[in-house]
Amino acid sequence: MWRWFVAAILVGGVGPALADESYPSTGAPEPAFPASSRLGATDYAASPYGLASPAGVAGDQWLSPATATPAATPLPDRSLTPRATPPTNVAAGRPIESTWYFREDSFSWNERLDGRDFVNEYGPLSTLGYLHRSGVERFRIELFGGTVAYDGGAMYDDGSFEPYHQSNGTDYLGLRGEYDLLIEPDAWSHIRLLVGIGTRFWFRNLENAVTPSGADVLGYQETWWTFYPYLGIETKDSPEPGWKFFAAARIGATPITYQYATYFDSVTWPRCGLTGRLELGVRYERFSLSAVGEGMSWAESAPVEGSQGYTSLQPASRMWTLGGQLGWTF
Repeated sequence: MWRWFVAAILVGGVGPALADESYPSTGAPEPAFPASSRLGATDYAASPYGLASPAGVAGDQWLSPATATPAATPLPDRSLTPRATPPTNVAAGRPIESTWYFREDSFSWNERLDGRDFVNEYGPLSTLGYLHRSGVERFRIELFGGTVAYDGGAMYDDGSFEPYHQSNGTDYLGLRGEYDLLIEPDAWSHIRLLVGIGTRFWFRNLENAVTPSGADVLGYQETWWTFYPYLGIETKDSPEPGWKFFAAARIGATPITYQYATYFDSVTWPRCGLTGRLELGVRYERFSLSAVGEGMSWAESAPVEGSQGYTSLQPASRMWTLGGQLGWTF
């Protein structure tokens, strides 16, 4: 009996020892948690384990997917954020702008033959113009017209001449176009130079009249076209707000001019003369007000034979305008 009792004791004590050492368990071993797997919030994704943190761990906490919080993204510093700049009219660092303007001129026309006045005309002339600048280029177009007084005379077939005056004797209607190339180095802060070409086309219509002696005078129409290059200088616009003074001046020549008269049915080519223009004004915000003076001249043309047997020529001619101009720039 006691033999079975001893055998039972031996089997109960030795059996577990043999099971631990000779017959390993088939279950997955309990993972060991090295110190490197104690993760902070920013390196949780590198953990090979993904286990919930055990309760009561102090310091760095075991993080689970349910409790992990991504690192907060700092808000931008508004004081350092570049602010949007309102769009400005610039082209390659140069401004783009347009101006509509209206000008009322006192107009004068003079023709001289054999050293004395042959024709004088004077009166108001109105102009509507548009000016556009894009970078270093500038374009101008004008429409002008008016009716002026005539002081001249009637020439009879025998060569005699009778003076007469007519208050509304001559009508003008025409167009002008100009192109400017602006020269403004960065070192020039207040002025610029310009090189330009212009063309002016107009009708000069002389009305029918009656001389003091009662003779009828037959009116006719002249068609003029001239081409003129010029050089100029002008002030540059200041960026400061408020009232600003500006000035512009130029001088040029009239090398090519065409003139056709219906009465004589003839074409003449007045010879080269001079042209000049001066403008002085003030500008406030988008508005400008200026005084503008301009002159053009032509030397006497060569005589030509008309289709009706008349020999005609255009006397030496001069034109002046002086007026006020109101403009709006946008």
